[in-house]
Amino acid sequence: MRLLFVILDGAADRADDALGGLTPLQAAKMPNLRQLASESVKGMMNPIGQGIAPESDAAVFSILGYEMSSYTGRGPLEAFGAGLKVTERSVAFRCNFATINQSREIIDRRAGRIDTRDAKALQKEISEIDLGIEGIRFRFKATVGHRGVCVFYSRRKDLSSNVSNADIGYVRKGSISVAEEASSRILPKVVALDDSKAAANTAMIVNTFIDKVIEKLSGSQTNAARESAGLLKANAVLLRDAGMGLPSVKTFEEKTGLNSAFLAEMPVEMGIAKALGMDPIKISKIKNRKRRYRAMAQLVNENSGRYDFIYVHIKGPDEPGHDGDAKLKKRILEEIDEGFFAGIKDLKTDLCVTCDHSTPCQMKAHSSDPVPVMLRRQNSNKHDEMQFDEAIDGLGSLGVMDGNELIDRILKG
Repeated sequence: MRLLFVILDGAADRADDALGGLTPLQAAKMPNLRQLASESVKGMMNPIGQGIAPESDAAVFSILGYEMSSYTGRGPLEAFGAGLKVTERSVAFRCNFATINQSREIIDRRAGRIDTRDAKALQKEISEIDLGIEGIRFRFKATVGHRGVCVFYSRRKDLSSNVSNADIGYVRKGSISVAEEASSRILPKVVALDDSKAAANTAMIVNTFIDKVIEKLSGSQTNAARESAGLLKANAVLLRDAGMGLPSVKTFEEKTGLNSAFLAEMPVEMGIAKALGMDPIKISKIKNRKRRYRAMAQLVNENSGRYDFIYVHIKGPDEPGHDGDAKLKKRILEEIDEGFFAGIKDLKTDLCVTCDHSTPCQMKAHSSDPVPVMLRRQNSNKHDEMQFDEAIDGLGSLGVMDGNELIDRILKG
């Protein structure tokens, strides 16, 4: 079989007054996706289980058919995707540039969605920091926009991933984090989640790093320029999703028999796909969304004959969900349809489209709502009447499933 597997990041939502009581998926003019949906069977999916509001990393790992018991955390996979060295003795974190006030109250978790150029300038300043802890070194890398990764390496001290998040947006639950509303906006201290010396060491190291970053960025010329331009300063870094090493699992080809490739825009999805042995399909940096989506479709078409399975992850819808902008989310979905789905709708392959999680604009955060799934088979006349949106609500032929069931369901027909 050949399958194009598309994840629309955070596209699922809830009815919104700004869209006349419709969700962005329902309100968006998406003739190409609607045509494909009219030829598809459909269902609903809980990405990592009912009642859990997942981050993208855990959701993608699960949706690609893997058990969460094998998961080592977002930090190492995102660092791996960003090109940093990850070992079983290093501890890696996902980071956000953020804006805080003098009381360390978090004003904006994303520093006004700082652009990548400013973030890279701040990376250089952070890289000059001396932690002053013998035997400990770190690598910090700004990736896309407000996002970054940090890996701590130790020559002597044992490290641990069993530490809390220094982020008010997500709470640590085992090897994953889940979206939960914080009771306070004060930048939290990292604490050990067990009684081990390694966890205590790691908490101390991370808190030292955070303090030194705040001190360093308080005198940043980049931040001074941002403030003069009326932009939020990026004067702190939030760390979350600690992990050590990469998951020890079968490659996707070993698991499914399908040779595979991936096309993704963000380091964490790149890291997961690379760790599962998928080949990268590289796309050049294109800021214009419509042009980028057309380029992604062209790359899929160019590579479809070489691979049995191509995983495409489109980030666009998630950000306006976090910003509470339903009209922009609708517009981005329309651009994805015009650019990407228009370009692949005639591809001679099976097609699955789903979301990694719901990001309701009303919440400005991930939710535990189930997400829609559609599956179009090239050689089948089976289809469901409903469209690809939240109203499927378990009525489709695929029913309701957990994320790690999806690939098996597809392969078993």
